[in-house]
Amino acid sequence: MNELWIAHYSICSWNSAKTWDDYLRAIELVLDDRLLKLDENDPVRRKADTSRSEGAYIVEFGEMEESRWLHGRFEKSKIEMEIQFNKNFRDSFGRAWRNRVMFYVPGKFASGVGIRRLIELFRLGNEALGAFYAYADLKEVICAKKPSTPSLNISLELMGVFWLTYFGSDYCAFFGRDTLSGLAETGEGPNNGMTLQLADFPLHVALTRRDAIEHELGALSFAGYGRDKEPGQYAIALEDLKRAQDY
Repeated sequence: MNELWIAHYSICSWNSAKTWDDYLRAIELVLDDRLLKLDENDPVRRKADTSRSEGAYIVEFGEMEESRWLHGRFEKSKIEMEIQFNKNFRDSFGRAWRNRVMFYVPGKFASGVGIRRLIELFRLGNEALGAFYAYADLKEVICAKKPSTPSLNISLELMGVFWLTYFGSDYCAFFGRDTLSGLAETGEGPNNGMTLQLADFPLHVALTRRDAIEHELGALSFAGYGRDKEPGQYAIALEDLKRAQDY
């Protein structure tokens, strides 16, 4: 069965325990499942209980800790969750930082009623996490994308257009709301953003459709179309996203 990945990127502050508690509880309702494990090293170690403020544990930075990388797992679905975020927008070296949440969904869940739950999970994350960009698709499709640098530098390029793709309000302005609205697969998304859904199921996406939309929006904005890129040239630099958020 084909594993499915969901990724959310944000520069919002994620240091509120209540926000995390509310988000985790909402995920459990959407998935009709329980967050079973949550740990900074391995999802099999720490028992999770959202009724006892797992949010407080998530934002519990150590004295010398500036970033957190947590792993979670849900009980029935076996969906795994990865949370990676920084205490501040910049790290101790002055580098701008993006936060990320990833879901790794077993293939057997990504069908039938499960796919409707995943679409809602995608919408929920973009709303609750203040995402500026997010995507969901089959693992094999996402892994086939090759960033211009050894790992994705989101100030140079976005990963791509996938089965589900969310562009926050800043990226709607960057690509042009009229351009995005002109795509048949585009609908309104949370926080004044837009969501593209290319088919009812990821396996039903036409083989060439993802690439066609990337070229229509501007291929160099996405991974795999050239290495000579400057921050903010084809994708919004994190510093510019932060300035827009502050404004």
